[in-house]
Amino acid sequence: MKRFYLLTLVASMLAVACAEKRPAVLYGPPQPLLATDYPQVLEAWTRSAKLYQGLENKMFVTATMHAPEFRRAFPVAFPEIYGQGGNITRRELVELTGDVEAYHNFFLSVYTPVIKWNDLASPQSIWRVTLLGDSEVAVGPKEIVPIKIDENLRAVYPYIGHFDKCYLVRFPMTDAMDRLVLDEHSHSFRLRVASALGVAEMQWALQVVPGASREGTRVDVTPPNDAETPLTPTPTSEE
Repeated sequence: MKRFYLLTLVASMLAVACAEKRPAVLYGPPQPLLATDYPQVLEAWTRSAKLYQGLENKMFVTATMHAPEFRRAFPVAFPEIYGQGGNITRRELVELTGDVEAYHNFFLSVYTPVIKWNDLASPQSIWRVTLLGDSEVAVGPKEIVPIKIDENLRAVYPYIGHFDKCYLVRFPMTDAMDRLVLDEHSHSFRLRVASALGVAEMQWALQVVPGASREGTRVDVTPPNDAETPLTPTPTSEE
């Protein structure tokens, strides 16, 4: 009887924990955010995958989608972060200049046991990165930019490992047939990283908001007073 009670209590606690997870809403009216909301927002838009061949690990990858909610949470939680490693992140998450919102953008932190495999930004990379909507519309990246790692970046993305390399990956909104990858009716999407070594795939479930529109879900933040930083590739750090 005591064991049954304990199992019931644990099950109830797990149910409450699951219920408290923040839903991932891609298109919908913006909700008020506090700095203390950042961990939940980060969790809602972050997924990880591990790729093995037998008992050997081939790739560990964690990805965060720069969804409108995540972009709004960043300046609230980290108003002081404008460091060297944060130059690209700063433009992506604070200034929102140029065509930032014309793409689906992801931050990736990647580990491979063989250094030469960790080459997502190279035209000769062994990896193919693909974004897939729940209607199976798929697109490849418009660009993959390596990002220099520093402590500011680690504060924003605390899952970055000591031997990881980091990338900003930008996907077009539509495929070659002008079909939207994600719209206000999408219930999920997947990010796939594949090669002859295997496939690492991450999936996000989305909460659909009735009446929401893509046009009504833009990020409104106040840009910094200092000059803009151009979006140019920066060398990855040598860890």
